[in-house]
Amino acid sequence: MIHRLITLSVSFLFSLQCLLAQQDFNVTLIYDGTENDTLFLQHSIKEEIESLLGTQYNINFTSLYSNGDIATSRKYIEEVYNVDTANVLIGAGLITSQILSERKVFPLPNIAAINIDNLFIENSDSSNNSSSIPNFAFIQSPFNIKKDIEALTEIGRIKKIGILVNEFFYSLDFDIKEYLKSFEQIDFELITIANNPQTTLDAIGEDIDAVYVLSTLSDYTPSQAQILFQGITEKKLPSLSLMDYPMLEYGAYAAFSSQEDIQKIPRRAALNVSKIAEGKDPKDFPVQMESFNRQLIINMKTVNITGVYPSWKTLDNAILINVNKANTGRKLTLKAAIAEGLENNLGYQMAQKQTQIAQKDVALAKSNYLPQLEVNSTGTFLDENSVASSFGAKGEFNWSAGASFSQLILSEPAMANITIQKLFKESQEKAEKQSELDVVLDVVTAFFNYQQAQSLVVLQNEDIKVKNQNLNIAVDKEKVGYGGKSDVYRWETELALARADFNDATAQLKNVGFQLNQILNRPVKEQFSIENPGDSDYLNQIFDLSFVSLIEDPGSLQVLADFLTEEAMKNLPEVQQIELALQAQERQLKSNKRAFYIPTIALQANYDEPLKVVNPGETPSIPGIEFGNISANPKWNAGFVASIPIFNGGSRKHQKQKAQIELYQLLDQQKDVGNQLELQIRASLENVQTSYRNLQLNRNAAEAALKNVNITQDLYSEGQLNVVNFIDAQNAYLTAEINASNSEYQLVIDFFVLQRTTGQYLTLATEAQRNDFFTRFLQFKSNTKN
Repeated sequence: MIHRLITLSVSFLFSLQCLLAQQDFNVTLIYDGTENDTLFLQHSIKEEIESLLGTQYNINFTSLYSNGDIATSRKYIEEVYNVDTANVLIGAGLITSQILSERKVFPLPNIAAINIDNLFIENSDSSNNSSSIPNFAFIQSPFNIKKDIEALTEIGRIKKIGILVNEFFYSLDFDIKEYLKSFEQIDFELITIANNPQTTLDAIGEDIDAVYVLSTLSDYTPSQAQILFQGITEKKLPSLSLMDYPMLEYGAYAAFSSQEDIQKIPRRAALNVSKIAEGKDPKDFPVQMESFNRQLIINMKTVNITGVYPSWKTLDNAILINVNKANTGRKLTLKAAIAEGLENNLGYQMAQKQTQIAQKDVALAKSNYLPQLEVNSTGTFLDENSVASSFGAKGEFNWSAGASFSQLILSEPAMANITIQKLFKESQEKAEKQSELDVVLDVVTAFFNYQQAQSLVVLQNEDIKVKNQNLNIAVDKEKVGYGGKSDVYRWETELALARADFNDATAQLKNVGFQLNQILNRPVKEQFSIENPGDSDYLNQIFDLSFVSLIEDPGSLQVLADFLTEEAMKNLPEVQQIELALQAQERQLKSNKRAFYIPTIALQANYDEPLKVVNPGETPSIPGIEFGNISANPKWNAGFVASIPIFNGGSRKHQKQKAQIELYQLLDQQKDVGNQLELQIRASLENVQTSYRNLQLNRNAAEAALKNVNITQDLYSEGQLNVVNFIDAQNAYLTAEINASNSEYQLVIDFFVLQRTTGQYLTLATEAQRNDFFTRFLQFKSNTKN
């Protein structure tokens, strides 16, 4: 115990002595903004310096803010030099760094941390990778204006670019038009960023083809920055921003990656400060950042809105974000898509019209038992012989009007036809219901196939980003001699393959979208967006988790299969159509049997009224008999007709036998449908329970693969793992993620397929209907146990 106290006391006294022995080290930082601004290097530079020197020195920071005023920045620099208390001056803003770069003499160590471009490198002794100016060091810029402009010109046919700059930019010793004179075919116009984003937008003329935002927009709030980029996009102009984030989130068209590179600047600045503390001259400090990697990032949502599309080559070499954000106000939810499908689907519309036709067939069958009344008018010309032989009943021209009436009193074929057509109509109504169920399943399948394809595109795009980062790591390791060229080539291969997979996934997404539009009877190429893509909670709402309790073990699964088979026999339109077809065939067979002994009885009546007879023939002359005007007399008749076929070649016998065979055929078909139905239900139920179990397994696999890839990432970065094993780990993770994503959508699709086999969609039912379903199942389960 005493020994432990002595040890602690010695340690405390040693630490206290070290603390008291620390020397003061004064660091002055000059920022371009105000103290209240969010300056991306304000805290990180201080933290890095504290991390490196905090145990050796008592660091005193002095922060000065010029509020974007060049004169104020110059004044602060001179004050720091005159007071001569700072051990190092850091230009932590663009203005201050630019002013420092203009000086030739530095009374104390200076670091220009933020540079607008690599002009310092171009003007310095690049062979020594240093400034070669006593007491002055700078850090390579993560930006490259010329490369930005070059990328912007490759996007489309651009003749004039508007460059948005802050007002202080004009005071810098930097002639950007002269700097960009190598772009001989492009005109440039500097546009001042006003306090109001709308004023800035109004300054962008109609002759501008693209916009380059050469500013961090630090004077704008996030909402103002969004207004600016939204306005540029609404003008259908591509925009490229100096900064990648958050500008891409605000709506910029494109930007080169810079965020990660900017985060490396504070570390380099702190290392330079550490060397200055050791008494080294900044003129010899390295200025280039070997680990800077610029990657073009394209915002596909903005691309779709502007309608200005980069070339395939540009897209293949870029990182894409918002790849699934379509430029459309047409948003689909599952229920909205189903409703639209039932309203517009051509197959369902044809089924509805077929039902209407069946209704008319019933009406036509009934019409045979309704009175038949017909009127007619006839005009005929007769030759002389015909007139003469008519004995005054006809003339050279005869015009008459008549009517006929008939009423079927008894007809077995007509009565059978009415009954059969009613059954056919009811069967067609079931067929319409079948079509409705099929359309719902088709829409659901296409809907979730689209979401599944969306998820695949996102995963493949993320894989491109990861492999691009690993390629950058391999390049950095190769530059410092820590890795070989073979690793670089291997990652280039993997990146190219990942881009090819992404292209395949994108094509698949478009094809599935075309299919969904076709099912909904919309223009095939019409764009749409789906609500909540990839949201697990959304999927859980669709897949009723209470259903899981019904398949918790193999025994419950068998009971549920029996119950669903019984439910399907009651609800499924296909089964009901067979039953109705059997009833119709039985009625036809009965009619064929009755044809042997039931006659057809009808009432008939005819009436004919002569209207005009021209030059009638002579009436016969018979003494004592006066015929009068025979041609003017009306004629009528009425009577009953009863008929029954005696022999018609044996057709009645053959028709009866044929109907009997067709009835047996339908009975066989009914059994086959029952067998097929049970097969589909049991197979679909197995698919659902397998998909549900695989979902959790695939999620576990994805989590384990992520942990593994994180471990291998660190080992590879440290050189303790070869590239082959690392690639295997990453590919395994991608495969696991794809499987986990596919499992979610496959579960929902399988669940809808199961519901289709039972003839009812619980997912779309009301709460009362679902409760009734579970009540019936529990009753069935109880009866089964008994």
